[in-house]
Amino acid sequence: MSPAEPFPKARHFRNRLWLAATIMLLLLLAVLLRLLYLEVWHYGRFRRLAHDNHVALAPVAPARGLIVADHGEVLAENRPTYAVELVPDEIPDISETLTRLQELLQLSPEDLARFARRRAGKPDFDPVLLKTGLDPRQIALLAVRSEDFPGVRVVAVLHRYYPYGALFSHVVGYVGPITAADLEHFHARSYLGRNYIGKAGLERQYERQLRGEIGYEIKEVDARGMQVGTLHEQAPISGDKLITHLRLRVQEAAAQALESHQYRGAVVALNPNDGAVLAMVTSPSFNANWFVDGISAAHWQSLLANPGRPLVNRADDGLYPPGSCAKPFFSIEAVQQGVIAPDYHTFCPGNFQLGGHTYWDWNRGGFGETGLTKALAWSVDVFYYKLAVKMGIRMQDQTLWRFGFGSRPGVDLPGASRGFVPTPAWKRAHLHAPWYTGDSVILGIGQGYLLVTPLQLARAVAAIANGGWLVQPQVGKALVSPHGGRPIPLPQPPARNLHIAPAALHAVRLGMEACVQSGTCRSVQIPGITIAGKTGTAQVPMGQKDGRTIYNNDSLFIGWAPVHHPKIAVAVVVENGGHNAWQALPVARVVIQSYLAPSTATTASAVRANLQLVKAAARGYSSGLSKGEKGAVDPRPALGSSQEYKQ
Repeated sequence: MSPAEPFPKARHFRNRLWLAATIMLLLLLAVLLRLLYLEVWHYGRFRRLAHDNHVALAPVAPARGLIVADHGEVLAENRPTYAVELVPDEIPDISETLTRLQELLQLSPEDLARFARRRAGKPDFDPVLLKTGLDPRQIALLAVRSEDFPGVRVVAVLHRYYPYGALFSHVVGYVGPITAADLEHFHARSYLGRNYIGKAGLERQYERQLRGEIGYEIKEVDARGMQVGTLHEQAPISGDKLITHLRLRVQEAAAQALESHQYRGAVVALNPNDGAVLAMVTSPSFNANWFVDGISAAHWQSLLANPGRPLVNRADDGLYPPGSCAKPFFSIEAVQQGVIAPDYHTFCPGNFQLGGHTYWDWNRGGFGETGLTKALAWSVDVFYYKLAVKMGIRMQDQTLWRFGFGSRPGVDLPGASRGFVPTPAWKRAHLHAPWYTGDSVILGIGQGYLLVTPLQLARAVAAIANGGWLVQPQVGKALVSPHGGRPIPLPQPPARNLHIAPAALHAVRLGMEACVQSGTCRSVQIPGITIAGKTGTAQVPMGQKDGRTIYNNDSLFIGWAPVHHPKIAVAVVVENGGHNAWQALPVARVVIQSYLAPSTATTASAVRANLQLVKAAARGYSSGLSKGEKGAVDPRPALGSSQEYKQ
């Protein structure tokens, strides 16, 4: 080996040493950079991740506020039950978990479909209800296998319940599972941890007051997500209790009177002095409890297949021709505007001729000389045919708008209809035809294109009862804070003064009182109680037969009691009452009696007695005389040759 050989080896060794040192320095630099990344640049993020690995924030839903009747009966309450809920963020494979839970808990396809709807639009950390009403066996199964189902837990929840089933469904409404569509109208953060939201009626109208404020719980959890302790808790605040003006016995009496004979229709009862809603009944109805957890397919199909359309709130959204119930309002305006005097008379031969067309009175035999009191007491059509020509469509429309028809009544319920008041402009635009005088003639007896709701009728007749003030109906009375204290009255919108002349008001009130004393409403009489009222029978087209339109009759009643110190105003509509449409009368009688003389009104025997009384009066109906407005009592046996109703 030559002396020069060690030098290349030394250089090679040094090169390898430098390479190793460089690699070590680079590795050390990478470690330092990683430490900077973890401990400096992203310290906050990884600190939160480490903290969340053993701490969980869970929203706590408050108790929903109760809804009670005026005398304290609970109309909507919360009942404790056990439920299973899922936290999607904590479940590795939610589809596989649902499949196993379906087998374990015997879940139906409807349960899974409801879960999917509840989950839509909610963040994955928000618990989603899967099934309520767990029995002890199901609770035990989930407890034993809890480690196999991360993110699945059994919880105690408050379940909304309606003790009276279908009785208050259309006015109290119901709650249901929260959907993405619901959260378009409410802030999503306010519904973390909640299962229900108001869907209809008072539950929807007062949702913000009833729902309360959510709380939260900071929980310490282990690696499996199981709670091992509570670090902090903010208690939720329960919703306010809603006190209503509703009277249970009046609601029950009205519903029983309609349902006992399978009548389709509606009843509205108001305090005429302030608009407080005492009863609001629609028949047929539905069980509000069906909707709380999401209605089943079977129940939903049964409602859709029901020809009575139980989902329609007939009281404030059902549209009906008012028939002769419109006559008192036209009478007031005619006297007010000087079209007729209170002592105006005209002759009724049984028909009215106009432009070659004959308009028949319901009594083809005629009423002879007729004044305003007699015209209202016996619902004389010819009197109002002539009055309609004198008034004209402009004054007729002004009358209807003045008494609140054609506009929303302002009740504290969602969806109340405005009805429909026809005008010449509407007819030209939609039917491409002018307004004829004959249209006004038909409108003069509450027929034609005019459509109103029972709530509008009750509000309008209340204005006659209270001296000319158009009240705004209100169901809610007061709110009670969960912290206790006195009820806080809900704001009551002021009534609108219609400025009705005393002479006009007095003349019409006399006629409506005579209607009950000895006219078409006389079967509504209650011993010891003075009542004023007006019947109405509206022709409703039912279809075609042999090229002709077939009509049926809706039976209507409006009135108030007592006459001089009114406490209740009532509107009743019974659909398709048939030829002699007297069915509204016993319903109105039992409603008034239930409020002013409750000891004798609300039993089933009292309802039957009322019905028999009115049936006896209906024997005086004459089918051969019924044209135009059908169903009023034939006055000839009662009047004879007397002229006592000429005034």
